[in-house]
Amino acid sequence: DIEWIKFIKRLKDTGMLLKDIREYSRLQYEGNATMPERLQMLEKHREYVLEQQKKWAGYLDNLDAKIVFYKHSIEDLE
Repeated sequence: DIEWIKFIKRLKDTGMLLKDIREYSRLQYEGNATMPERLQMLEKHREYVLEQQKKWAGYLDNLDAKIVFYKHSIEDLE
């Protein structure tokens, strides 16, 4: 039960919508026959997470560039 809760929390933390978590949970409790649907849901969510990861990597690159700009600007003032 604890591992199940941790897994659900990770899904939520990675941005899975609550309605999708509910659906995944419902399928889980229905048993092994729903494995293909659960797999499809997880694969779809994985793609979403990868897209978000790329987006955040771009944000981080922009932030790093701005930090470098400020450091150089401050050095030039001294």
